[in-house]
Amino acid sequence: MVQSASRIAFDGVTVDFGATRALEDVTFAVQPGEIVGLLGHNGAGKSTLFNVTTGVIPATSGGYSIDGVRVTDKLSPRVAAQLGITVIYQEPALAPNMTVLENLFLARPTLGAAEQRKRAAEALRTVGADLPLDMPVESLGLGERQLVDLARGLLAGEMKVLLLDEPTAALGKAETDALHLLIRSFAAQGVAVLYVSHRLPDIMEVCTRVVVLRGGRLVVDAPSADFTPAKLAEALVPDLRSLDFEHVTPGEEILSVDTAGGTLQARAGEVVGLFGMAGGEQFELAAQLAGASPGATQPYRLVGKPVHFANTASAISQHVFFVPPDRDTDGLIGSETGIDNVMLPWYGHTRSRGWWVSGKSGADIYAKARKALDIRGPLGEAEVSQFSGGNRQKHLLARWLYPARPKLLILSQPTQGVDVGAKLDIVEAARAAAAQGAAVVVASSESDEIASMCDRSYTLLGGNVTEVARSENFNEELLTSLLELGVSARGIEEMTPAQ
Repeated sequence: MVQSASRIAFDGVTVDFGATRALEDVTFAVQPGEIVGLLGHNGAGKSTLFNVTTGVIPATSGGYSIDGVRVTDKLSPRVAAQLGITVIYQEPALAPNMTVLENLFLARPTLGAAEQRKRAAEALRTVGADLPLDMPVESLGLGERQLVDLARGLLAGEMKVLLLDEPTAALGKAETDALHLLIRSFAAQGVAVLYVSHRLPDIMEVCTRVVVLRGGRLVVDAPSADFTPAKLAEALVPDLRSLDFEHVTPGEEILSVDTAGGTLQARAGEVVGLFGMAGGEQFELAAQLAGASPGATQPYRLVGKPVHFANTASAISQHVFFVPPDRDTDGLIGSETGIDNVMLPWYGHTRSRGWWVSGKSGADIYAKARKALDIRGPLGEAEVSQFSGGNRQKHLLARWLYPARPKLLILSQPTQGVDVGAKLDIVEAARAAAAQGAAVVVASSESDEIASMCDRSYTLLGGNVTEVARSENFNEELLTSLLELGVSARGIEEMTPAQ
């Protein structure tokens, strides 16, 4: 039995979505001031547990208590906020075209203008945010938007439970350190913290305890001191496979692009990285190669022939496929089914091109892709938004591996925000595409992502390009190459990724 003195205590939480059981009899408690890492493979039930806690979805059975008081079954997000539950997501739920002040009081009881500004300023000071109240939220950085979201939680009343869902996925080291300092300060005041992250070093750094869900069940509940990162990864995915892969001899040249800093090439059978700073030019180059950039497009040679794609449709017609960095905004349609999201570009293409996909053949192809990529979650007829982040990413990758094989596959940060198991599946899928004759290009600002996938890489900075060969110290040499291109030591430290 969980302790009645716990700040939040889950007791037998079970959630069914039709025939799919997302959570089964989950029982554990978090004490005041405790920071607990909530981990699990994509689809393990972490988001479902958060959604139950915040009143987004009801539990099929079981529930939870706050300070020993059972929470009513008639829970809603507003009621949860009034109970002292605050949730911070990777992308804060703010209105970008409204000011900081307007977002802080959105859908809250109206106060006088002077009182609103006073309370807003106090809340922002508490979370360490020195922001003008009249500044539009769209002009803020991600870390600043997260602080505004935290301040909103404080304005709802006493914060008792803080739920963090991948809060550092897109943050640099300095921003991550600042957020961790803030989390510790809340815990010191008695807030119970549940922290979801795929960055295992972040969990090891700030959490005192680790809870692991697997297949909707709680399988590990132990002090974080009991784990090393390797042991924690093994707890998440017991049959964890190695990231090592066989490097094949590359075939014919698929891509050759001339830039001001030099010529970049990729051959059939190899995976080549484009590495640089967060938000750097490698991402713009990747988008241009796929005809996905609204600005000037980049001419290059595709199997020796000059091409210049003005849009993605032109690129697709030449089997040049692109996975954008933001799967939910630029890649998937959340309200459409998993099947339709994978097959969308292929419906209605002419049989003469060999791309004809009907409803039945689309379902058959989807089934094949789902098995090959180990996509987990609801059936393919469900909206893709119902799948976990890693499984949504696999849907986007499946779109460009089935039914037409890519000639050039361009992936922009393909493993960002996914767990260890999903990352391995994505790496293996990219390597398999290369083994079948494609050239694969991976654009990233995370050196470990490049090192986990690529045979070699180009580092891009300020128009300069340098090639980095794969070696035993590939990760470190990628970072060194940035330093040699003029990045400060502090810049290197801030963009060094977490696993």
